[in-house]
Amino acid sequence: MRQRFLCLFFPRLGIDRLERQNPQRRSSAFAVVREERNHLYIAAVNDPAKDAGIRPGARLADARTLLPILDIVLDDPEADEQLKQSLVEWCDRYSPLAAHDGPDGIVLDITGCAHLFGGEAALLEKIQTLLREMKFHVRGAIADTVGAAWALARFSKQGVVTREELTNALDPLPVKALRIACETAARLDQVGLTAIGHLRRISRDSLAARHGPGVLLRLDQVLGLAEEPITPYRAPAPYRAGRTFAEPIGTAAAIERTVLDLLRKLCTRLEKEHRGARLFNLDCYRVDGSVVRRQVRTSKPGRSVTHLMRLFSERTSSFDVGFGIEIMVLSAADIGTSAPVQMTLPHCGDSIEKDTSLDELLDRLGSRLGFDRVCRFQIRESLLPESSTEFVPVTNALPSSACWPENRVRPVRLIEPPAPIEIAEIIPGKSPVQIRIGRQLHRIVRAEGPERLTPEWWRDRPSRWKTRDYYRIENQRGARFWIFRETTWSGERWFLHGHLP
Repeated sequence: MRQRFLCLFFPRLGIDRLERQNPQRRSSAFAVVREERNHLYIAAVNDPAKDAGIRPGARLADARTLLPILDIVLDDPEADEQLKQSLVEWCDRYSPLAAHDGPDGIVLDITGCAHLFGGEAALLEKIQTLLREMKFHVRGAIADTVGAAWALARFSKQGVVTREELTNALDPLPVKALRIACETAARLDQVGLTAIGHLRRISRDSLAARHGPGVLLRLDQVLGLAEEPITPYRAPAPYRAGRTFAEPIGTAAAIERTVLDLLRKLCTRLEKEHRGARLFNLDCYRVDGSVVRRQVRTSKPGRSVTHLMRLFSERTSSFDVGFGIEIMVLSAADIGTSAPVQMTLPHCGDSIEKDTSLDELLDRLGSRLGFDRVCRFQIRESLLPESSTEFVPVTNALPSSACWPENRVRPVRLIEPPAPIEIAEIIPGKSPVQIRIGRQLHRIVRAEGPERLTPEWWRDRPSRWKTRDYYRIENQRGARFWIFRETTWSGERWFLHGHLP
């Protein structure tokens, strides 16, 4: 059977993504920009910006001279790739062989599929219509080769081309439709070889000697003289393991033994793929048709059979099996990466085991109390001590940007609100010499500071404090304190904010 390929070209996928997120963008000019060599360049533009004369590839400064009110959005290749991935999965309904075709295209092997949708022309029209209804700009073409369909989708208005029409349809197309390098296409244009038909009339030996074998390969691929396989997308197999019983089971020992076997099977696959899961679902199908579900969640992606079995044992202890269970299915969700751990070192004796007791304790607490009630400290990007940390659930991912500066010395626990203190003696322009905390007088033998902190005006909730000058002080008995002076129009006030180690 003759192979047939359908190529879809999305000329402005990034613009379509942004306009679908915010339909109001369609009425105003905006552009997607990317940074290259410390300059911002236009990557894509919408219709109002295009009508104003702005073209991709121009520098942002030049585009702003044409349209000062041009709105810009930074390029997000990862979001565009995720959108195209969803489109590839959507195309799977028309062909089981759908694959990525560069950053702006999708290719489908529709051999033997077109008759199910009324023919090739009807299939192409159906796909393009549905995509345009979803607010995507798209052009498509069908041909005998991937290269021909790619070229027709981008440089021709013909939609469906048969084998007999292929050469006539390709001859007038520019040489860059062969998917050759831009430098090679420019050299061909300089010598007058501007179309694919011009290349077909030149000796193959001469063409390869002057412009390299890559041009010949692309020419053969587009004409069907050389094979060009595609790598279709395959959805990953679900992380699932099941067991069907010849006779229904109902004892606690049989249930636990089955859960253990399913966990071993599932965790073995997770370990081979260097993955872990935060959510495990156990579905038990009873004889009467009802389903009993037990769920186990962990704070981090895990695959420890022993730990997961301990969590499941707590959930299955009060299992109502009814008249018996005939099918048990264990599935994993919320999959994450789990790096492999070296368990042994050659000639070093005992194995090396990572201490996971804290993680296991958090999982047990979360299973009983709820993970939203088991919290940890998380660093926030703030210099103010009261805003530099917050409580978040242990299941929240760690932020990649916020970190605790090494030069910032802070108490382990803050006094909230800061306690007012009295300054018994102070050298003008320097740190305190004596302070009074409650009824106790402290003589200061060492002091460091000041460290000035000002309110963060960009916060939604303004700070009640004005400018603060912090000091780290130590008394005659070695106790260390963290105090600050608040300066206002009415004078100065001193407060104790914490005890330093």
